[in-house]
Amino acid sequence: MNFLIILVVTALLQIFAPWWVVAIVPFLVFLIRQTNAANAFWTGFAAVGLLWMAYGFYLHFISDGAMSDRIAGIFSLPNGILLLLVSALVGGLTGGLAGLSGQLVRRLFISGPSRSISL
Repeated sequence: MNFLIILVVTALLQIFAPWWVVAIVPFLVFLIRQTNAANAFWTGFAAVGLLWMAYGFYLHFISDGAMSDRIAGIFSLPNGILLLLVSALVGGLTGGLAGLSGQLVRRLFISGPSRSISL
């Protein structure tokens, strides 16, 4: 469920907002919703990485690869597909670290039930 929330809200907000909205959405989702740290990172990573890769492939195929190949040439990459994979990795890391940060901030301010030691 968190995956779909991040994917849909980020896709809608990226129409109007700057690129860094991909960090705000996973942060807020995992600040509000309870999960563990690994799940927060991998869910944010997968949602944003998949979104950026899908949109990158869409742009690549509607331009017959001309745009992504030219941008890849600027970065001295051999082809546009590698550029899409690198950008998906960067977006995924941004989303994953933002989700992890949101979960850790939640853990910092919202404490769970206290654990007592009984003898």
